[in-house]
Amino acid sequence: MFDRSRISVDLDTFDDALPRDDGEKSGIAMPRQIKRRKSFGEFARFWMLNIIIAPLLFTLCLAVAAQGIRELVSVMRTRLYRLPFPYAEFLRDYQGFSELDLSHIASGLLFLAVTFIWVRVISESKGFGEVMGYRKSSPLAFYLYTTIAVTILAADAFVFYVGLAAKNNGWTDTPFYVPIACTLLYVAGVAAFAALHQSYHQPNNV
Repeated sequence: MFDRSRISVDLDTFDDALPRDDGEKSGIAMPRQIKRRKSFGEFARFWMLNIIIAPLLFTLCLAVAAQGIRELVSVMRTRLYRLPFPYAEFLRDYQGFSELDLSHIASGLLFLAVTFIWVRVISESKGFGEVMGYRKSSPLAFYLYTTIAVTILAADAFVFYVGLAAKNNGWTDTPFYVPIACTLLYVAGVAAFAALHQSYHQPNNV
């Protein structure tokens, strides 16, 4: 009268979405995340926020963080058209591109790395990552990942602060707390931008 095999398959599928005891060192396994398709409104809102926020943060990164890198590492002042690469000298002939140097590339890469780290940190805090599980199973790996993440995030904030406090940016006549406050706002903005990506790609709800 009833198809028991179908009921058993449905129960197995339901059990896969719940925490279970695998008998391993880690104890309770992480629940499987069930992905759902994004609606058009969510898709449009996500990309609209990216179009608005990403250029602002990236511009701050190129304008301020690049200055901080130049202040800390003098070799980063080298113009791109001086690099020993084919056709690099042609950058001198274009307005704007002639002002680009190694610090702009370094600041752009730093921005991408910091955004990725913030995404991972937020994911771990919500229980979607694997690093938090290393605290008991592999403490050395946990502290290694944590140290690397904190070092890069702190270095990014410090570079941004140095860029604000540099003489070329005109912050020397302002109170000492202004660059600090602006640096905290920048860090909060990057973290919020990363949270936007994390919540879109790894939502809490099923």
